[in-house]
Amino acid sequence: MATRAQLSQERSRLRREELLAAAIELFAEGGARAITHRAVASRAGLPPATTTYYFESIHELIREALGAHVVQWTRELDALATVDLQAGASLDDATALFDTVFARRGPEAAALELSIFLAATREPQLRDLADAGLVSIESLAASLLARVGVPDPEAIAAAVVALIAGTAVRRQSGLSSDHAEARILTTAIRQLVAAHVLGAAEVDRVVAALREPTA
Repeated sequence: MATRAQLSQERSRLRREELLAAAIELFAEGGARAITHRAVASRAGLPPATTTYYFESIHELIREALGAHVVQWTRELDALATVDLQAGASLDDATALFDTVFARRGPEAAALELSIFLAATREPQLRDLADAGLVSIESLAASLLARVGVPDPEAIAAAVVALIAGTAVRRQSGLSSDHAEARILTTAIRQLVAAHVLGAAEVDRVVAALREPTA
């Protein structure tokens, strides 16, 4: 049976997590300016003075909220890297995969992840966490590429992540449907993989041939 002290510690931990979650929600809605002691406490359904009890300043609250979010994001990415693809999976299945991901995570979620990552990179104390998150998503990309038979996938993992990040930015405009964005991303990855497999010398030869005047 838990002691009174243990119950108090658990209640304190839960309140702290509620405040951090509320801060992230407010950040998603209005950026750092939306995060105030009163707003965070109100969103968490706690008394106004609660935030000042757990956090010395708004800056500390924001830093810890962003850091906790990046840590959780990194854990989710690391977990995805251990999931087995279906037998026979290939790049041809990528559009369906991206359709599924986009359906579950709308443009708003993508915008939140981008804004939190950028905010973390601007905080010296969070740079290591941001770097770890980037390493995790590149490792995930390399793992998925390897499972569909791409040789030396680590060499193009960063470029694939750059394409995914670019798609996250494109989705904010709403000019194309998520299905169209999924097709665009798949095509870009296929072309990147093709160039990777052909090798730099062959790509240079083809590009040089394109520049030659026709007879």
